Amino acid sequence: MHTALLILPSFMLILIGLALARAFDYGRDFWEGLEKLVYFVLFPALLFRSIAVSAIDFGSLARVVGSAWGILLTAVALAALTRPIFKPEPILAASCAQCAFRFNTYIGFAVAGSLFGPPGLAVAALLAGAVVPFANVFAVAFLAKHGKRGFLGELARNPLIVSTVAGFLFNVAGLKLPDFADRTHAMMAFEPIWWRPA
Repeated sequence: MHTALLILPSFMLILIGLALARAFDYGRDFWEGLEKLVYFVLFPALLFRSIAVSAIDFGSLARVVGSAWGILLTAVALAALTRPIFKPEPILAASCAQCAFRFNTYIGFAVAGSLFGPPGLAVAALLAGAVVPFANVFAVAFLAKHGKRGFLGELARNPLIVSTVAGFLFNVAGLKLPDFADRTHAMMAFEPIWWRPA
């Protein structure tokens, strides 16, 4: 019961958002603009900073990351098997296949933070940093042949992959943002500005 109450606010926000959307009828343009803002700016900022400022212990994370990769690969294989079984249209198959292996990172971060606080958010960020690029690689691979830029072009322009790789490189290089820049980035990423992982 305690755990349910901790994660309840995250789902309450979803319901509040749904109620507000119906009450004020923001319109499709608003949601499309908001989706672009989150996908291209806010969520990449969260991924970058969470990884860039975290103390990464690759040894302790190897087992959990390996398990996550195993689950991801299993889901990708099952998604690929649906094509010869159900024989959907190619573009429909490429879109629907992602439902098998792409996960809701937004909800994952919210739940991890609610249950375990900043340390949980740090682990979730590192896990997402290790898994999100591969999930997006497979998603891009499924869709690339239907796009105009091809696989490598789509991959290089994916903001989640770019921000994740940049965060790891920033962390490994031992770089640090000036305090004012770090605080600005934290606010843009909707992270607590007082959180400074060891």
